Amino acid sequence: MLSQAIKAGFKRSFMTGIASLLPTTLTILILIAAFGILNDYVGKPMGGLVLWGLDRWAGRPFGDFIISYTGHALLDLRATDHWLKSAIGFPVAAVLIFFLGFLFASFLGRRLMGAFDGVVARFPIVGNIYGYGKQVSDFLMKGNKQVEFKSVVLVKYPYEGIWSIGFVTNDGISVLNEREGKEMVTVCVPNAPTLITGWVLILPKSDVIPLDMSVEEAIPFVVSAGVLLPERLRPGKSLPVEAKP
Repeated sequence: MLSQAIKAGFKRSFMTGIASLLPTTLTILILIAAFGILNDYVGKPMGGLVLWGLDRWAGRPFGDFIISYTGHALLDLRATDHWLKSAIGFPVAAVLIFFLGFLFASFLGRRLMGAFDGVVARFPIVGNIYGYGKQVSDFLMKGNKQVEFKSVVLVKYPYEGIWSIGFVTNDGISVLNEREGKEMVTVCVPNAPTLITGWVLILPKSDVIPLDMSVEEAIPFVVSAGVLLPERLRPGKSLPVEAKP
């Protein structure tokens, strides 16, 4: 009995330690991966472009120009060319992004961006890719100003007998309400573990089951593939009165 208690205590402590470290570890790994991608595709190319311009301006490698001008061999910048590109590229890229954002936020910038979007949209394949990227960008930047989840429901999807969690986003479409003679609702059924993609369903309001779960509680439930379920909704718990979507 004592041995089993020790094993159970060890297992519980070990799993608690993993659960405590996992969010921090994932955050660090994601940040490292994001930094590596930005460094490879933004920082280094931008830094290399700046150094190339400085070389052309000085008429020779810019590091040699600084050494000859100051007389200090310690300023041999080319000895750290790998890090130098990143150190120069990131600040320059940040400044350029700031000014681009300032430009596109103006009236003229919005008109230019709209014209550019229209031109790119006409190209096959490229236009589709750009359009999806634009939608994701707008969703992330505008957040709830563009998409607002009103409530959380269960719907029979993708076929009878299978239930999926969804977010009520609207009251359906008027022409469909009139044709069916029923009150309809628009439901977004997201893909797990991401909320960016999913399916849009228009269903009779009577066919959805409202859940006593806030949007803030449902999002972790979807992202965790159903693991993070509020305690009150677990089997065996008393079910509260259903809320209207």
